[in-house]
Parts: sequence; C-alpha cells; structure tokens
Amino acid sequence: MAMTARMRRIASDYEQIKKDFAGHKNIIVTPIGEEPPEKYHVTYFVNGIYLLPDGRIETQGRHEVEITLHADYPRYKPICKILTPIWHPNFRDGQICIGDIWGAGESLSDIIINIGDMIQYKSWNSYSPLSADAAKWAMDNKHLFPVGNVELHIADYASAKDTVDIDLFDNDGNVMPSEDSVTNVTESPVSTSSSEETIAPAVAAPVAWTEPIKQDAGNDFEITAEELAGIEFVPTAQRMQTVSHNGTVKGKINFKTVLVKGLLWALIGAFLGFGVSEIFEGGGNSVSAAKLLGYDDLAEYYEYTEKANDAFAEANKEFESYCKKNGINPEKDGAFLDWYSDSASTKAKNKLDTYLDYSEKASDALDDSYEYEFHSDEDDIIAAMKKCTRISTGIWAALIAVFIGLFLGIGEGVFYGSKEKAFKYAAIGAGISIVLGFISGDLAQLMYAEMLGDDPSDIAAALIRGLGWAVMGLGIGLAVGLIKPEKKRILFCAIGGFVGAFIGGFLFNYVCNVIPNAIAARGVAIVIMGALIGVGVGLLEQFAKQAWLKVIRGEFEGKEYLVFAGTTSIGNNGKNTIVLFKDKLVGPHHCDIVQEGSKYVVVDCGTPMGTIVNGRKTARQVLKQGDAIAIGNSVLVFNTK
Repeated sequence: MAMTARMRRIASDYEQIKKDFAGHKNIIVTPIGEEPPEKYHVTYFVNGIYLLPDGRIETQGRHEVEITLHADYPRYKPICKILTPIWHPNFRDGQICIGDIWGAGESLSDIIINIGDMIQYKSWNSYSPLSADAAKWAMDNKHLFPVGNVELHIADYASAKDTVDIDLFDNDGNVMPSEDSVTNVTESPVSTSSSEETIAPAVAAPVAWTEPIKQDAGNDFEITAEELAGIEFVPTAQRMQTVSHNGTVKGKINFKTVLVKGLLWALIGAFLGFGVSEIFEGGGNSVSAAKLLGYDDLAEYYEYTEKANDAFAEANKEFESYCKKNGINPEKDGAFLDWYSDSASTKAKNKLDTYLDYSEKASDALDDSYEYEFHSDEDDIIAAMKKCTRISTGIWAALIAVFIGLFLGIGEGVFYGSKEKAFKYAAIGAGISIVLGFISGDLAQLMYAEMLGDDPSDIAAALIRGLGWAVMGLGIGLAVGLIKPEKKRILFCAIGGFVGAFIGGFLFNYVCNVIPNAIAARGVAIVIMGALIGVGVGLLEQFAKQAWLKVIRGEFEGKEYLVFAGTTSIGNNGKNTIVLFKDKLVGPHHCDIVQEGSKYVVVDCGTPMGTIVNGRKTARQVLKQGDAIAIGNSVLVFNTK
C-alpha cells in the first residue's frame, strides 16, 4: 500500500529526529507507538522557571513535553502539551502555544528545539499569551531573560535538515509540488545558522508563518538570586552530562566518596578524640580507674605520681636546654648535679622541690594502699595496679574511638543528605565505638604487658601495639558497618578499621622516635590511625558494594549512593535512605529501589513529576546496568556488579 503524504511527512520527521537527537546532551526524544510514531515524549534538561503557590519563583531543570501528530498534521500544527510545571506567557494548563514557531515547512526537530528555547525564555511572546499573569510578569522582568543559556542546536543541524524530504501542504490540504521555485523562509529566532535555509517551493498560497518576537541578544546571561529583586530563587545545575550506558566501569572505586565519607570525618574525629583524651591526663587515667575499682589510697598514689612527674618534666626542660647549649650529653654521670648546683634557676629548683614533695606523698599513699586496701598482699596490689593501667588505657581508647565513630556516623548521614540520619548514625557509631574502644584498649594493654617482656625489639613493640590498636579499629569499623547492617558491608568495614588501626599503631613508636615530644607524637600517631581507619572503611565499603547510583546531573553531581539490600528509599524528606533535599521537585518520598532476589526494581510512589527511566515515565521497572533515572532535577545512573 502506497504511503500517504501525511505518513511520508511523519516518516521524514522520524528519520530527522533520529539524526538530530541521538546522543543529544540536553534533549531525550522517546517515540510512542508503532513506527513511524505519531506521538513523542520529549525530556528537556534545561533551565526554566515555575511559580509556587506562595508566589515564589523557582528554577526547574527538567521538563516533560508530549507532542501528538494528529490526523490533520502537518496541515495544522501538532498538539504540544507540557507535563511539568512552568511559568511562561506561552504555556498554561499544560497547553503550549507554538503559533510563533510553527510553519508547515518547519520540521518536527525544529519544533522540539524551539520549544526548548521557549522554556529557557530565549523565545517568548507576551502580546498574544496563553497566560496573562505570566506575560505581565515577563514584561516587568524581561531583563532577566534568558533564564537558561543551553544551546540546543547540534553542530551540523542545518546541513542535516537539508537532507530530509518534507512535504508541504496548501490551504486545501494538497501536497505542494516540489518542482516549483524555492522560497527562503524566515529563520527561527533561536537558530544558530547564519545562512538562509532552503526548505521547499512556494505557490500562490504562502506557507503560514508568524514572525516571532525576538529578544535582545545582549541579555544572554544566567538568572541570579540578586537580580530577582526580592523573589526567592533556588539555583539548579546548568547542564546534563551525556549518559553513556557502555561507559560505566563495573566495580569502579569512587575515591571522592572515600574522601568525603571516610577520610575527612575520621580525621576530624581522631583530632578531637586526641584532644579530649589529653584533657583526661595524658592519654590515660589511672586515677579514675582506681576510683572506679574502689581503691581510694591507690588513686591518691596515682594522683601524686602524676603531679610529681609534671613538676619534674618542667624542671627537666631547663636541664635539657642547658645541655644542648653547652654541648653536654644529658646522660653523662654528674651532668644533672652540675647543672643543679651551677646553673639551675630558682623556678627550676622550686619545681624539683615540688617533685620531691609529691614523690614522698605518692610513696606514703602507696604504703597505705598496700597495708589497708590489700592487707599487705604484694600479689594483690600488683594485680590491682595492672588492672588500673588496663582500665585507664581502655578509657583512653574509648575516648579516641567514640569521636572517630561519632564523626564517621555524622559523615554517613550528611553524605546521604539527612540531618535526622546524621543524628541516628552518629549515635550508633559513638555507642558501639565507645564500648568496643574500651574493650580494645583493655586488651591492647594486656597484650602489651604480657607479650613484650623486659627488653622487646622495636619491631616486636610495633607489632604488638599495632595489634592492640587494631582491636580498637575493628570496633570502629563494626560500628560504621552496623549503621547499614548488611553482612558483607559489616565485614568489609570491620576489616578496613582493623587494617587502618594496625598500621597506625605499628607506626606509633617510629613516630615517637621522629617527634621527641610525647604529646605531639601521640597526636600525630592518633591522627594517622584515624585517617587510615577512614580510608580503610571507605575503600573496603567500595569493594563490598553490589549496586549503587551515581548522580550525573543535579545539585549533587558526582556523588555516589549505595543501594542497600531490601528497600532504598529516595526523596527530599530526611527519613529516606537517599535524601535529595536541595531538589524541590523531588517528592517527600519520591520512589524506592527494591531488591527482589538478584534484581533491583525502581518503584514510583505516585509523585506528580513521576520517575523517568531512560526518558520514559514509569511506575515500576526492573533496572539494568547503566539505566538513567530522572528524579526531579536530578539524573542518577544505576550501576551493579
């Protein structure tokens, strides 16, 4: 059966569209129905604006348009409807007035591109509007336009159009003969081509054409909050990146995620943990440990001992300075006495007197503890003192662990965009970390005391300390893993914490050799440990991931979100797993990604904007590697191993 003139035109439009929009960065054209299609769904990723009920103007970066080629097309213009909110003189109640851009000689590609320019306010008509209110606003604010600067014309657009055979119709609906003379048709107001376009011959009845209202080319700038003069304005991303279904590398490590979720927050936690631990008396608190065990005299002994050590340390600084200045070996016999008798200041001598006084008090307190608290049983008091040292080390480790776990939990919540989750994850991270940190510190001290012996080698001391710290790191890793309890994730996070802390503990003694100041050395080693825990947890979490979403367009472009077992909810409400809180077009609970066996299914939650997968609105769809999911102004690519 011979193809009618109308169907030839529709087929030509279809071929043209495939040429023009294959791989287009900002326009996705999806045919609906049998080929050649008589309906299209068009998704634009350009900036437009819409009006909120409270009168605020807000940008929108994604727009959905439906184009229907009715029975009288192309004699009459196609039916164009917009499915998303917009504030524009030539749009109202879903209708689009294309009278200014329509002519029978215009291809459907022209119409699609010109609608995109209308959305950006590159083309608009306030004198014959559909929306009088929008027209009045536009006339008062025309200095703001265009609101988007995306060039929608492809590089070879003009030359491509010339290759398409387009039938034109006269007023009686008859095809105009192609042998007649050629007439130049006025260029579209947004065309990038400077040459005149030869499209078809003219006959007595000219092609219908309405000259568009042209905008000042000098107004080619972005709309800004300042320029809106009191109207609230929420900026959005400016461009959509190309979605490549074949370019996603499976299992690729996202180092940005490791940095943001792991390293950064772990460093903050380690630094604060070190600071607080030092406030609690130099990395350990034997006084508190003895009081907890009910040994008041022994607590007094530890208190006086610490005060004596502090006083001696201050006097010793002057002695070491004296030795350095005079080239004297501080270990030389008689060096200290020579300094004391000849050069020691009054302040230093007073500190030494204080040292002797507190040392005597410490000795008396220890005698009292031995006699009254342990009934002169030497084994009991030695066992109690070892226990105090273990508990004090446990307190120290708990203080370090609680801050690292706390901030890794905060980082997890912040990364997923939820303040509510940040508090929740922080509580989980801190709670588990403080318990396991204390246990690890206690075990580490026990190992250190029992395994080192009297004169351990440097490597043996480093290994044992590393193992002790590794137990603490294991606890922190478990805490982070339990924030999102999946077996593989918990295991990998725990391993990451264990390995990171082991390396930090192993390096501790060597850091001390490089940095003579004990407090500074301890601080550097703890920060290194924290950083390595963060990196270890982050890296191994990346290895453990089974499915994830990468944002390729929107406010969070470049971020990567894990898709968890069960249901991963997405919305702008803080209760969701993934919170796109900056995107006002995302519903409170927009959609879910549900794991069903080995498959992942995206399920829309009945939102007005809908959930778009590869350019098609869907209520439920099984996802495959590389699928592009449009949610509000954001585009996320689904990846799976």
